[in-house]
Amino acid sequence: MIKFMCLPFSELSTLQLYALLRLRSEVFVVEQTCIYQDMDNKDLNSGVQHLLMLDEMQLLGYARLLPANISYNTPSIGRILISPKDRNKGLGRQLIQESLQRAFALWPNEDVTIGAQSHLSVLYQSFGFREISAHYLEDDILHVDMLIRRL
Repeated sequence: MIKFMCLPFSELSTLQLYALLRLRSEVFVVEQTCIYQDMDNKDLNSGVQHLLMLDEMQLLGYARLLPANISYNTPSIGRILISPKDRNKGLGRQLIQESLQRAFALWPNEDVTIGAQSHLSVLYQSFGFREISAHYLEDDILHVDMLIRRL
């Protein structure tokens, strides 16, 4: 049974922190062959929330919810991922939906921005995001900034 936990950095257990950093590294560094500094100090900000998607104690997916003025001038969602072994089960859509619900609950009446990998733009558009920038290279991967307006 899938459950979500949303915690600030200070409340993550060492095992939860290890699992999320390991999974972020597995996906964004190893799988995408992208050498970059994943641990960017944003995790430490007291307003940042770490959304864990779990089945029992197994980490299936993860997203980082950031208040305004850390990555963008609006609240944002980043580091969205599903474990490679758990893909193609509809979990990504569940994670995005839960991330949006949590972000809108944390920051009512505020829009939310993401820096999406360009090939996922259509997926994010299906949730109501729209492209707000030109496509650009970040860490050798094409990205686009996207915004969803809080209704």
